[in-house]
Amino acid sequence: MLYLYGDESNTPGADKIWAVGFLFTTTPTIHMQNIQKIRKECGYEKRELKYSSTDYSQILYAVRLIDYFLLTEDIYFKILIKDNLFSNKDYFEDNHYGLDKKDMAYVSAYAELCRSISPEKYEQHKKLLNIDDKGFQGNVILPTFLKQKDTTIVQVYRRDSKNRAKNGEFTGVSNMIQATDFLTGLILSFADVHRKILTGAEKHKNIYRKALLSKCPGIAEKCKMKANYYWPSFEYQKINVFYWKKICLAK
Repeated sequence: MLYLYGDESNTPGADKIWAVGFLFTTTPTIHMQNIQKIRKECGYEKRELKYSSTDYSQILYAVRLIDYFLLTEDIYFKILIKDNLFSNKDYFEDNHYGLDKKDMAYVSAYAELCRSISPEKYEQHKKLLNIDDKGFQGNVILPTFLKQKDTTIVQVYRRDSKNRAKNGEFTGVSNMIQATDFLTGLILSFADVHRKILTGAEKHKNIYRKALLSKCPGIAEKCKMKANYYWPSFEYQKINVFYWKKICLAK
């Protein structure tokens, strides 16, 4: 079984640039235990890891998590980035699910990314998904939608990324979804390097960029090579970024 943990960054179908991401593995229990160990070593057992957070004390844990991700076998991350400049939401105007165009963009992006992850590539035949639980309609219908679009999926669970055990520590699934949230937001920020920072609320995110820069040689140069997408290339590469643009056919 291939186990996937999904989350998004920014508001799909609404923000100028947004993304959905999956952290996935065939051995989730091992990684859950190791991530929990890193949490304890960093003194971050009971606080949420989130890229958009202004809690600077999470930086040590975040850097350790990045190290673990890049150096560990059988844990992967894949992200799909969308730019609304090249996204025609009218494509989703008519649908059988009663969703608005924004929510249809959301569920369709998840399906697009999910189908691109083949379990056979990892010597598996089926996929089991855990998606961060949100209250909007697109998220509610997402399990049914994904199972209809991808026959390799056996089940999709909506999980609360803030779920804790009785001792106040986050559960294994919560740790995986929080790691997905962090990686999705972080990689999206590199794809969005050309957007000017206009408010103080955005400035704290530079700290997380610098944390990754210090651990991944050559990543800054890759970011500067293209205006619209970021495709990292370094040792232990496990991050894939996809950027879809509207195809202009010659008349």
